[in-house]
Amino acid sequence: MQDRAMNLDKTKSKELKALVRLLDDPDLAVINQIEDRILSFGEAAIDLLESTNSIGIEKEVSNRIDELIRKIRFNSVYSQLVEWKQNDQASLFEMALSISAMHYPKMDIKALRELMDKITRDVWLEMNEELTPLEKVEIFNHIFFEIYSFYGNKGNLSSPQNSLINDVLESKKGNSLSMSILYLEIARRLNMPIYGIDLPQNFVLAYVNDESVLSAKHRVLFYINPFNKGIIFTKKDIDAFLKQINEPPRNAYYEVCDNVSVVKRLLSELVESFSAVGQDDNAETFQRLSKAID
Repeated sequence: MQDRAMNLDKTKSKELKALVRLLDDPDLAVINQIEDRILSFGEAAIDLLESTNSIGIEKEVSNRIDELIRKIRFNSVYSQLVEWKQNDQASLFEMALSISAMHYPKMDIKALRELMDKITRDVWLEMNEELTPLEKVEIFNHIFFEIYSFYGNKGNLSSPQNSLINDVLESKKGNSLSMSILYLEIARRLNMPIYGIDLPQNFVLAYVNDESVLSAKHRVLFYINPFNKGIIFTKKDIDAFLKQINEPPRNAYYEVCDNVSVVKRLLSELVESFSAVGQDDNAETFQRLSKAID
């Protein structure tokens, strides 16, 4: 994920400034052409648009600039999602950051990455190759849940902040999916064979013992629940959970899923959360973003 596009060269910068000055044109057809051209500059246009909007201009022009900035940010995240889907080695965490940046464009991405680096390093320092998978997960859980105090937020489940990864990192609390995304990122960096399990009304992880993880139906060593402090459980517990929520068993509920499925679930949960708190515009934005990976 790019923090910001490269600065424009002098010629393009001059053109962009001229275009912005024309945003008060009364002809809507002309305005549409100007806006389309400004949008073509992408994220490189945002700094100039924001600085223009801070100098006391007409409200109508200011509203046009605000809408242009929103469109540019949306187009950027949409493009990142399209590109990310084509790369099965791409970081799930980085995509979650990009999605959060749609709602928090000013968030400190560098600080969030540094925090993840620190957590990963602390887990790595306690690991060695002689440990069993269960022992490795116990160490992981100790650092993540006890030292760093992450926990599943069982209070306001409908809050979008439970799904926005920057909020989760800062507050140390989230839902089953966001907690799993952080857990998966650290596991990926440490080459631990841990992958997602997309359950209804829940999201858990599986520790597998085979390289062909996407065909690991009979190779799951055990399951992990990051929402409940990384507790270890078995297939029988999934059976019991499905029975409790009156959901018929399906193979997919016991097998690992790919990262695209995780991001689809993340966007879906954001749509539901923003709708639940009455922020329909935000819900629509994330609904439109989901089309990038359909």
